[in-house]
Amino acid sequence: MLFLTLFERMSIVALVAYMFTHTPLFKKIYKRRFDVSDKLILIIFFSAFSILGTYLGIRMEGGAIANIRPIGAIVAGYIGGPLVGSAVGLIAGGHRYLLGGYTALACGISTIMEGLTGAFFRSKKGDLSPFVGFISGVIAEFIQMGIILLVSKPYSQALELEREIAFPMIIINSFGVAIFIDIIKNVIKQYNEIGASYALKSLNIAKQTSVYLRKGLDENTAQNVAEIIQKTGEFKGVIIGNRKKVLKYLGEKIDEQILYEDFIEYLQNPAEKIISAKKTKKEQYFYTIPLYTNSELEGFLGIEVDTLDEIDRHFMDFIRELAELLSVQLEIHKLNKKAEMAVVSELKALRAQIHPHFLFNALNTIASFCRINPMKAKDLILDLSNYFRGTLKTEEFVPLSKEIELIEAYLNIEKARFGDRINIEYRIDDSILDYYIPHFILQPIVENAIKHGLTTKSDGGEIIIKVCEIGDRLNFEVSDSGVGIDEIKLKRLMKENKGIGLSNVRERIKLIYGNSSKFEIISEYGKGTIVSFTIPKEVQHEQYTMHNS
Repeated sequence: MLFLTLFERMSIVALVAYMFTHTPLFKKIYKRRFDVSDKLILIIFFSAFSILGTYLGIRMEGGAIANIRPIGAIVAGYIGGPLVGSAVGLIAGGHRYLLGGYTALACGISTIMEGLTGAFFRSKKGDLSPFVGFISGVIAEFIQMGIILLVSKPYSQALELEREIAFPMIIINSFGVAIFIDIIKNVIKQYNEIGASYALKSLNIAKQTSVYLRKGLDENTAQNVAEIIQKTGEFKGVIIGNRKKVLKYLGEKIDEQILYEDFIEYLQNPAEKIISAKKTKKEQYFYTIPLYTNSELEGFLGIEVDTLDEIDRHFMDFIRELAELLSVQLEIHKLNKKAEMAVVSELKALRAQIHPHFLFNALNTIASFCRINPMKAKDLILDLSNYFRGTLKTEEFVPLSKEIELIEAYLNIEKARFGDRINIEYRIDDSILDYYIPHFILQPIVENAIKHGLTTKSDGGEIIIKVCEIGDRLNFEVSDSGVGIDEIKLKRLMKENKGIGLSNVRERIKLIYGNSSKFEIISEYGKGTIVSFTIPKEVQHEQYTMHNS
């Protein structure tokens, strides 16, 4: 009878798990990245769940309660870690203690232990396993039964209680933990499948539109881009505009003039929002997002939907990612346009060389991750966006911290592409991160180490990026354990003044700092290469001030 009653009340677990998967916090379970406020919300949520489990329990003789309280504490630890698990255990256990009874103290202590037990079985990789959850539940319940026997008095009454409740509580609560985790795991799987589908669509669109957006955003390119987005994304309608007007609408036949008026009004205050075109014969909804390059408005993209229900978190993430990729392509267009008008230290030419091959390799890498690891694909899309935004900056000098962020975004993509063949180590003093250095000065060296050093070696190797302060100078060193450069090729390389990344970097450093700088390449064929350079700190600050005065 007790078993069936607990089983019946355990069904509340499914409802609570369903509610949990619809909270904004649930999305962070993907990456297991919880800040302080997130952990506080987890503690409140699962504490309430555990306390509810106490009230749903069955009163036994002497004030003891057969309950499903442990489920909340164990799951809290399993998802949120030891801090969350112990906090939930303390709150729910403290509440149980205040209810009284000869098992009150034992139950209070055991609830804390149950939260910690869940945390002990927590996967460092973020994997969710119903089976592991079940095992953690069994062990946690055995611990609880042991504490009850050790702490509760009289012992004979505690022993009699356990004969009655031990088996039902161990089985029911362990299954409850497994069910809760299984529901979360299945929802995550569904989200991943949806996310993979959207990510693949955004990449396919980006690949096809890159040919047109390299020419900029005008009525002709807008026509082609809108057709690609509508066909590939399978959307009801698409509207694209620049910073002044609507360029193209593809969709149902309507009074376009009236529709355009709504979007002209939108351009007065562009933001990510839903535009309801109520003035048209049929009410239309457009999820609209602005397109920016370097914080400057370039245009907007609007996707038509039949109902507002279509606009869920997956849809919004998809449109944001698509807008990011389109914005990057527009930035490339602007850079190429500037490069035609002026050449400064060959920097723009170098950037133009890098974009085409790296972009397509990166998109292919991300596309492959869409199928096997959608969340990784999303991270790589963000890295790709950050990388191009960094390379497309017009500043000639940036803080060292920004240059390192650029390199990290680049290496994250290359690491995803080549896997364990590339290992990275950073040795950078935090105290020098605010010094300004020539923009895009390290990335070509790192790219050269990967392209000509590691990837041509069957088992890859390691890259060490070292930046340190030596007196009034900054010393930069990029070393790799790749194939190295033979002596003849190295001599030729040091004499060249154009054509490849290393020569470009050397010439830029010489142009900016003259004899106050030093550039050196040391390499041994078959063992690796070290590229290093030194620049004066104080001269750098003066140079930066001059460029920005």
